[in-house]
Amino acid sequence: MNEEVYEPAEDSELLLGAIQVKKGERVVEIGSGTGILSVKAAKLGGVVLSIDLNPFATEATLCTAKLNGVSLEVVNCDMFTCIRDKYWDVAIFNPPYLPVSEYRSWIEYSWSGGDRGVEVLLRFLNVVRAKRVYILYSSLDDEESVMGAINSNNYIITRKEKKYIGFEELIALELNDKGSTSRA
Repeated sequence: MNEEVYEPAEDSELLLGAIQVKKGERVVEIGSGTGILSVKAAKLGGVVLSIDLNPFATEATLCTAKLNGVSLEVVNCDMFTCIRDKYWDVAIFNPPYLPVSEYRSWIEYSWSGGDRGVEVLLRFLNVVRAKRVYILYSSLDDEESVMGAINSNNYIITRKEKKYIGFEELIALELNDKGSTSRA
């Protein structure tokens, strides 16, 4: 694997266990990294679009898909900037969540969540439109801002899973759009 791509770790594992996709659901993963979350979604029957800002990560996602015998669309861009507005069945994002702003190399984008650790996640929550969303954040982050963004964007928490790593707690959430039953 390229040293500029984030290797799956405890956060990836936590989200991997949380993701539920039904056959035929339209899935988008933002920040695909190696592509393991997209591959799982595809193996569960999802029609998957993987997006990553890091060109090395999009290449890694393609390789992971090929090695696992699944078909994915993979795009190199910043979040949703390269696609038209679309309402997804499922959106997945394992965001950078460390409270740092380091952007000297591609790999640093994978952990730099901004000064409060949630700036990238908040940006995602403000633009994503999906029936179901899977995200992750850290106990080191500004949880109040995350909960505010979830609420103000019409999502409710339907499932929460936690994993402790030393002094840090990782929290994976499944969110549902409050209005998903009224959308086509």
